[in-house]
Amino acid sequence: MAGMLRRLVRTRQLRGDVMETELDRCLTTSDLCLIGIGSMVGSGMYVLTGEIANKVTGPAVVLSFLVAGVASGLSAWCYGEFGSRVPKAGSAYVYTYLTIGELAAFVIGWNMILEHVIGAAAIVRGLVGYINAITSDVLFNFSEQLFHTQQLDPFAPIIVLLVGLIVSMGVRHSTTVNNILTAVNISVALFVVVSGFFLADFSLWADGKFMPNGVGSVFEGAAQAYFAYVGYDSIAIASEEAVTPGFSIPFALAFDVFFVGLLYCSISAALTLMIPYQQIDITAAFAKAFDYNGWLWAKYVVSTGAVAAITCALLGMIFTMPRCIYAMASDGLVFRFLARVNPSTQVPVVATLVGCIFIAIFAFVFTLQELAEFMSIGTLLAYGIIALAVIVLRYSPVDPITGDVIRKDEGRPLVHEHGNALSTRQIALILGSVLLILALNFVLMWKEHYREWWFATSLVLLTVNLLVLLIWLFLISSDNEASVTCRVPFVPFLPALSFFVNIYLMLQLNVYTWIRFGVWMAVGFVIYFSYGIWNSPLETTDQELESKAPPSDQ
Repeated sequence: MAGMLRRLVRTRQLRGDVMETELDRCLTTSDLCLIGIGSMVGSGMYVLTGEIANKVTGPAVVLSFLVAGVASGLSAWCYGEFGSRVPKAGSAYVYTYLTIGELAAFVIGWNMILEHVIGAAAIVRGLVGYINAITSDVLFNFSEQLFHTQQLDPFAPIIVLLVGLIVSMGVRHSTTVNNILTAVNISVALFVVVSGFFLADFSLWADGKFMPNGVGSVFEGAAQAYFAYVGYDSIAIASEEAVTPGFSIPFALAFDVFFVGLLYCSISAALTLMIPYQQIDITAAFAKAFDYNGWLWAKYVVSTGAVAAITCALLGMIFTMPRCIYAMASDGLVFRFLARVNPSTQVPVVATLVGCIFIAIFAFVFTLQELAEFMSIGTLLAYGIIALAVIVLRYSPVDPITGDVIRKDEGRPLVHEHGNALSTRQIALILGSVLLILALNFVLMWKEHYREWWFATSLVLLTVNLLVLLIWLFLISSDNEASVTCRVPFVPFLPALSFFVNIYLMLQLNVYTWIRFGVWMAVGFVIYFSYGIWNSPLETTDQELESKAPPSDQ
């Protein structure tokens, strides 16, 4: 039993030259910035903005995107510190493997794969739907004639395979196409902002119209707007192909979150100044807004930007998805043949092919509404775990990246022979903080009882106890002064806040998402415990340790 538990929490270190890779290191800082923007500014800009303004906040959607941007920046900061130190594909999966342990890393990586598959399938169905909207349902009518139903979509798999072909041709081809589509998308977005302010009617914000549903609606809208920022982890996933990852990864993360936040705030302001929020069409918000102002021709410009944005987001998903598979397959946690790299294109071609087949199947069979039920639970889980991993990274007396001893730990460490060491008190405080954050989130789920005494008492007690534990952790721990280009400030407080935000958003997802999470994890655990745990690169070391261990006293 002890041997099995040790296997579940074992961590790996990066030996040798961390810049060495089978992949093609050719991505510049500007390439990474455009990859991130392309993944973040997708259909959300053209759909989510109007939906939040119309149904939740009114013109105060601007503040919702601002709040969501700040919250997203917390997680991006945590990614930046790891990305500057660990230039490897896999992003959150690799970071978790280095700091927390193998089982947690598998859970993160396994869900990242599904998120990319389902996300790409949803995006391509959205793309087909948008093309139908501007072509009077030509594609839907063809599908209905062919299959006698609109449920099945033969065009979605074709688009997936075409984009997969572009990705498999090499990272240079992928980034060239991504850069062109992102340039078109940003140009159209700037056109919408400039023309929107030209047509602005500031009376739409006057006399209490800016925040018609109160301050609470701003935070409710921020919870939805947060998903518009999801996608910056594609920058970290592509770090193994970055020329100068130590600088490029944190810079691209910071620039993209700031730029996309500014873009979302500007474009939502322009929208709510062009048309009363009650009249916004949530399916084609900007086309309706220009129609409202008599600019009928402008909707074709917006449609061009929307198609470019959605296609770019699809390309970003299919580009990053095989790199997640490649990272896990290289470590033996999923089948190793998936890590094969084409020597001429330096692309994980088997992972790309297998991933595209699954995306095509999902896109062919399921509608956009059905796919939309599978929200980004895996992404939010990854963001939360990375926040905890930053705390481990800072306070461990053993460098989680190299395995070198940085300093002696005071107190009895919880450590195995080739893993990280944290003192017993530090482990207890971190786990206690996690439990308090979870309890605080569950209390907030009962927010309709905010007028009752037990609600306020629970919030105060949980918050005070959480702060006490974090302050105690801060006082008994010493920070690792590693020389890196990006460091998260105010550890452990800021990572704890990031963890809280992501867990809160996870608990807002519907029950179908959690059922999917459970089923997918059941399949994953079968693969891990029957194959991955025994094919891990650390398994040989564990077997050597068990053979050297003295027999236990009976």
